Amino acid sequence: MDENVRSQQADALLSKVIHEGKGKLTVFLGAAPGVGKTYAMLSAAKERLQQGTDLMVGLVETHGRAETEAMLAELEVLPRKQVNYHSTVLTEFDLDGALARKPALILVDELAHTNVPGSRHKRRYQDVAELLAAGIDVYTTVNIQHLASLNDVVKQITGIRVRETVPDSFVDDAYDIRFIDLPPLNLVERLQQGKVYLPEYARLAMDTFFSVSNLTALRELAMKRVIEQVDASLISELEARAEKTEYILKDKLLVLISANSDHRYLIRIGRQMAERRQIPWTVVWVDTGKTRDQKKRTWLNEAMAVAEELGATVEVLRGSSTYKSILPFLSEQRINTVLVGAGTRHRLFWWKKRLYQRLIESGLPVEVSVYRAPGQLAEPQEHDLPDSPLGDKKGHLFGLAYTAVATVLAVLLLDVLSRGNLVLLYVLAILGIGLKFGARPAMATAVWSFLSFNFFLTAPIYTLKVTNQDDVATLIFLICIGLISGPAASRIRHQFILLKESNRYAETLKELAQALSVADDEKALWKSISRHIGRALEVKCTIALTGDDRQKRFIPPPRFTLQQLDESVVDWTMQHGHMAGRFTDTLSASKVTVVPVVQENTVIAAVILYWDPAQTQFGNFERELLQAMLQQAAGTWRRIQLVTDLESARVKTEVEQIRSALLSSVSHDLKSPLSAMMGAAESLRILDKQLNNQDRYELLDTILQESRRLDSYIQNLLDMTKLGHGSLKIERDWVSVDDIIGSVLSRLKRYFPAVKIDYVRRHEPPLLYVHAALVEQALFNILENAVRFSPQSEPITIVMETTPERCRIAIEDKGPGIPKASQEQIFNMFYVVADGDQKKQNTGMGLAICRGMISAHGGKVRATDGSQGQGTRIEVELPLDYPERALGKVSS
Repeated sequence: MDENVRSQQADALLSKVIHEGKGKLTVFLGAAPGVGKTYAMLSAAKERLQQGTDLMVGLVETHGRAETEAMLAELEVLPRKQVNYHSTVLTEFDLDGALARKPALILVDELAHTNVPGSRHKRRYQDVAELLAAGIDVYTTVNIQHLASLNDVVKQITGIRVRETVPDSFVDDAYDIRFIDLPPLNLVERLQQGKVYLPEYARLAMDTFFSVSNLTALRELAMKRVIEQVDASLISELEARAEKTEYILKDKLLVLISANSDHRYLIRIGRQMAERRQIPWTVVWVDTGKTRDQKKRTWLNEAMAVAEELGATVEVLRGSSTYKSILPFLSEQRINTVLVGAGTRHRLFWWKKRLYQRLIESGLPVEVSVYRAPGQLAEPQEHDLPDSPLGDKKGHLFGLAYTAVATVLAVLLLDVLSRGNLVLLYVLAILGIGLKFGARPAMATAVWSFLSFNFFLTAPIYTLKVTNQDDVATLIFLICIGLISGPAASRIRHQFILLKESNRYAETLKELAQALSVADDEKALWKSISRHIGRALEVKCTIALTGDDRQKRFIPPPRFTLQQLDESVVDWTMQHGHMAGRFTDTLSASKVTVVPVVQENTVIAAVILYWDPAQTQFGNFERELLQAMLQQAAGTWRRIQLVTDLESARVKTEVEQIRSALLSSVSHDLKSPLSAMMGAAESLRILDKQLNNQDRYELLDTILQESRRLDSYIQNLLDMTKLGHGSLKIERDWVSVDDIIGSVLSRLKRYFPAVKIDYVRRHEPPLLYVHAALVEQALFNILENAVRFSPQSEPITIVMETTPERCRIAIEDKGPGIPKASQEQIFNMFYVVADGDQKKQNTGMGLAICRGMISAHGGKVRATDGSQGQGTRIEVELPLDYPERALGKVSS
């Protein structure tokens, strides 16, 4: 199996998996009204009802037909929802009621219906899509003239433009399409009998839509559509099973649209071609940097919306020339069929070839199909007319003004500069018009400049005659440089506009990436995203999140008021993962547009855009930029989640390590003094009369010493708990370092009477602003550790010295020393240097507590090798800081 076949099989299987989680859509397709689609749908529903299926009628339009109304007798019918519209109560399909009831199968008639304004969705097929997403099977009806890709063909056949359409991609995903057929003559007979429309409308329908020729053509369209669906289902099944797919040749179709015309008809034709040939298709627009008025922007946005609605892949290329930009794309993507509009021939530049002619002569192996807008020649519409051959009219007026200004300046400077230099004033005017308004106004300005220079500045003045040969050369130079520099300036302008947009796109994403790279939590992420989106799109923006309690929270808090409808838009978007609100077909009456942030098919947030009331559209460039920003946001969110998960796993690992160390250390070190105490107490009880006073005193002393040792372990545990939770209180006061060390030595003598201590003062003992008890405990822990590991015959040295900023206390023993690799680790909790069978009793908490207590005072603790290469030296540094309040207290 080659890579292409494997890819096709994967796509087909993925499509099956996606549709398995949704409801199944069955479409009853007819060629025209009256063929019996609703009746056939109700008959099929009754069969399912007899099989025990839980079904209900969501909405069925009987149009007063008795046979259809009789079919509803045994079926459960969902009450319709009442909607107030312009002081009139209308009824609509109750989508929320259907979702609450959630039957296994629901019947929804007239798929192409447009809902009453104020409904959740603009079109009924969107209601059906939400039912399918909820896992509900749907039976529905639609006529062939309502398919979006056939809109222009139906107009050519019937002369009527159908306004209510359904995207072909929606019907393509149907589980089953059932063709309900009736011969045209029989349908006309039913119409005459009043079984389709009321008698007063029947005659008008027969004279317009319901002619035999029209019905025959529509019937043929419907049959072709069903055949195409059968072929597509067969191909999908074969690809899923990887059987006999080698004979399927996949071409590629490219539909090239422009902003200068309404090219929605071209996209619909492209959909038909792609459907007939069963090939992928792409709609491409080339942004050449030209400024577009409101009408052209509307055409472009509508064309892009139709392309997405019909299931095309939409691409936007950027370059100074449509032809030069499209050629590399055709080669890279291996496009073999191009569909373009006929266009119009330039009135001024009649020798220029049209785009489709240049594509044919390009030498690429492509099939070029050219279409003209339906009815363009017979009934030219306002939007089909080409641009004015003169270009921007405003540019011509400014050209005259620039020429007049240049002339005035030239006349004033005539006595100062030569005529050859004065020509440059006109050249500047021509360049200015070219950069501002384009090539045609610039060329017209060149003509005005030529005439003005001739009339006002060449002898004889105030005439168009020229007597001086140098003036003739100057005029020729002026007109030539004007005709050349004007279009050149126009091209530079277009390239500058393109560069500006591209730079804006790149800079926006670059700034966002830099901001997101330092975002370490979700709050910082969404704040940054909101700020950058608001600045890039010039809107008010906030991010909606849903917590574990299902309550929405907003980051940052919105600077605008969310109405109930706006809240509904946010809820719907977060539930379904599709954009809704203003500039969409879902809850379009809202003042906000809500765009989901999706990560791995899960909505993690919703971006709420509050537009200025004067805003009329949400352009394609802005949509593309927003989607790119949201993709970065989703990636950053995923990174933050991974970091959080890793940190949580690390903490859990450390906790397990600490728990294990605690059990292994504390279980032994706490059990030893308890065992000694229990043994001494038991000896006193059993051998009380046999013991002399000396033995009894030794046993009591053992109990006392071990109890103190046990109390020390417990105190260490409590202190470590306080340090870990930040509840250790630092109550400072002035105390001499000599007093602290003296107290520590007295306490140490009680526990280790035989210990030898050498205390050296190299400077006068300073006053420390510390918590005396905590510093004493820290020093005691260090000395206790030194005593346990130092030989009894060797003294422990304490050296106290000061610097202008710190007091250093060094404690040095003559023990086995600490390896350099472990000199930093000994201050970690429960860490004990391994020493084989000679291991002393130690929980490994004393030095960790020491570092915590000293650090709480702003000091440092470190371990080094002994001064003579033997033992361990631990240095404690405490700051000699004198806060103003403390100095005031001392002086008082």
